[in-house]
Amino acid sequence: MNFDALQALVGRPEVQVVRELARARGAPTLLVGGAVRDALLGQPLPRDLDFAVQGDAAALGRAVANALNASFYVLDAERGTARVLTRERTPTGGMTMDFAACRGPDWRADAFARDFTINAIAVNLDDGALVDEANGLADLDARVIRAANEHAMADDPVRALRAVRLSFALGMRIEPATLAQVRAAGPMLGRPSAERLRDELMAILNLRDAGRAVQMLDDLDVLVPIVPEVEPMRACDQPAPHRFTVLRHTWEVMQALDRLLGDWAFGMGGVRFELSDQQRLADHFGTITAEHHTRAAVFRFAAMLHDCGKPATRSIGEDGRAHFYGHETTGAALVAARARALRFSGDEVARVHTIVRHHMRANFMARQAHAPTPRTLYRFFRDVGDCAPELALFAIADCVGKGGPQTAAEDCAPSVEIARRLLDEYYARFERSVAPPPLLTGRDVIALGVKPGPRVGEILEAVREAQMIGEIGARDEALALARRLAISDDSNR
Repeated sequence: MNFDALQALVGRPEVQVVRELARARGAPTLLVGGAVRDALLGQPLPRDLDFAVQGDAAALGRAVANALNASFYVLDAERGTARVLTRERTPTGGMTMDFAACRGPDWRADAFARDFTINAIAVNLDDGALVDEANGLADLDARVIRAANEHAMADDPVRALRAVRLSFALGMRIEPATLAQVRAAGPMLGRPSAERLRDELMAILNLRDAGRAVQMLDDLDVLVPIVPEVEPMRACDQPAPHRFTVLRHTWEVMQALDRLLGDWAFGMGGVRFELSDQQRLADHFGTITAEHHTRAAVFRFAAMLHDCGKPATRSIGEDGRAHFYGHETTGAALVAARARALRFSGDEVARVHTIVRHHMRANFMARQAHAPTPRTLYRFFRDVGDCAPELALFAIADCVGKGGPQTAAEDCAPSVEIARRLLDEYYARFERSVAPPPLLTGRDVIALGVKPGPRVGEILEAVREAQMIGEIGARDEALALARRLAISDDSNR
């Protein structure tokens, strides 16, 4: 146990402010939960702190917010919970500090009302003593996740997802009785808000081992209640070169993505493929969305459902083989609908729709006898926008997912090559910060005599395409092309 790290946590300026204000108010207060657990494990100091208060927790939170010049919100007036959000200029950066009334008449009752014993370890801010009413230290030392009581998941079914997340995030095992509680929570997952389910699922999808973690959710019957599109994929067979059902293929794809997103490289059959632009890729997938999810997590959500349109589009052709015509279009609609149901932001919905709608395009280019033309590449980037890095990596993972660990390096070499080509082109010419500005505006086209309407956009797009594939490079050339297109319209009337 890293007690030095725990002392450093308690010594943080914000915690000391809470300590002094709690003492002044005569309100016994504990620092409790994940911050204490992670400090004891020697993990980096957290930005989320939880405090349990014997007294008016919201009033203490408001006093802390005033002292730190921070924002204050009442989360649940009936349960006495409040949140303080500090600003980035504080000594340790921006932080979230939650204050909640003690769950019962004393600290022991509070500990056994929590989710897991390892999250019930606390520090008494008055005297700095460690409070371990639920014996969480022993479980932390044994690397065991144990429910704090026999109805922990029934009290809050989201805890079932959290148990799996903590298991993978901390490298701990879930003990049998808690595992049984997790499995029994499936039918209760309709109770929590969509936002809470979404955020816990996305936290799981942000893990380095997200593929295995999501598969564990499915094994424990707590994935389908949240993402019902998974169930029809389970028994949906696929013809060669696929070796697996749609769902098993999906798990293979997700595990391949985990390896790619982990170190931007992949080994197959003794051959190691490595991607360039690794820092740019890290920055891209680490970008935080409006709902505070990483792009990596959003990407994995799309990957989890990339083939969800196959069961609905499965047909048997005259050759006796199964076909899935249009599954990418059907799947894109399904994944967007599920993302909306889980209250994803508009941008996140658009991203998962784009990824699923176009998930086959890179490997289609890879299978052609000739390299993609500049026009083909331009239209790909035009259609997928800044989802291009996702679709480049997906080409590799989708190929590996067809055969799993038995995939030979030469089988996926074309996918690796197209992924590299797409990434090189994207970061050299199409990424927003490097793409050249358009040569014309709508006013320029209208000045040529084109009436305002859809045709203006069509001409602008034709000019932009010619610019991006190198056919034109100057404004006078763009005006000449636009003029020819406008004249052509007049001659066809």
